[in-house]
Amino acid sequence: MKKNMLSVMFVFLAVLHLEADAVSVKKVFGSSPPMNYLIYALNPDKMVGLNFSAKNLNNNASERFLKQNFLNLPVIGSFHGSGQGMNVETIIKHSPDLILIWEDDFLNTKVTQAIEKTNIPSISLPFRKIDSMSASIKKAADAIGESKRGMALSKYTDERMGYIKNIFHQLKPVSYYYAEGNDGLATECNNSFHVEALNYAGGNNVHKCKQSNLRGLERITFETLLGYNPEVIVAQNKMVYKAIHSNQLWKHLRAVKNNRVYLVPNTPFNWLDRPPSFMRIIGIEWLASRFHPEHYKADLDKQIKKFYELFLDIELSKKDINQILGEK
Repeated sequence: MKKNMLSVMFVFLAVLHLEADAVSVKKVFGSSPPMNYLIYALNPDKMVGLNFSAKNLNNNASERFLKQNFLNLPVIGSFHGSGQGMNVETIIKHSPDLILIWEDDFLNTKVTQAIEKTNIPSISLPFRKIDSMSASIKKAADAIGESKRGMALSKYTDERMGYIKNIFHQLKPVSYYYAEGNDGLATECNNSFHVEALNYAGGNNVHKCKQSNLRGLERITFETLLGYNPEVIVAQNKMVYKAIHSNQLWKHLRAVKNNRVYLVPNTPFNWLDRPPSFMRIIGIEWLASRFHPEHYKADLDKQIKKFYELFLDIELSKKDINQILGEK
């Protein structure tokens, strides 16, 4: 009996210690954009810097939807993409209490080894897989002293992703092409983390391949795309969306003929990719409504409104929602 009581007491003290550590976390940095955006959702006041400029081709970063202190944060850098490279000395200069690492990254070993040199505590989160997001949100929230908020966001994520899975697990996937780059002829392999959300929402990527480089953005010819002839085209940004509708060649594709070309919303952050952040939660709902409109029965506007209130502390009007979706 005494041994059991001592064990219980030990666990209790350990929990108290972890909670005390979490409470002391005032400044947090994410080694990758998905991690930094997660910090924003949990508590933007604890962010110390950005990986790249908040406003870019794929992310609107409108002041209407983001807190000013976020927009004023310095760009510390990133191990990813083609932006400003990460400088370990710069991280140390900003002295975060904790660093969040994206566990499912191609650069995971390199990133972890570099951050270890800072002697700053860190935790890694398996945030790539959609079904891991809920647990990752909760783990991150607990680590930075935001457990109550983390529980609410985690619960919502489980609820909505459960809804999507229940609808689409027996449906035939819709064939899609993910159009990126300046001309729409850059895309991703079918197993790339860049298309994780599209696959989860009931889509089947027509471009089957093995990723040839770290960034993705695999180049194809229009002849290859014509052979694929997908049911749906998902345009990553406005430049691609405009290119598709201005180039006469694209009119030969059935997705264009059937008016099934969709522009990914990017306010305040991209809903699907670059970065693949917590915004994928609402992005998957939006995709599901486009991929399988006859089966997605939820009120999308209601879900968008709820998501923005919960994750971004923003109350949307019907006009806001229409603008975010690019609709009149």
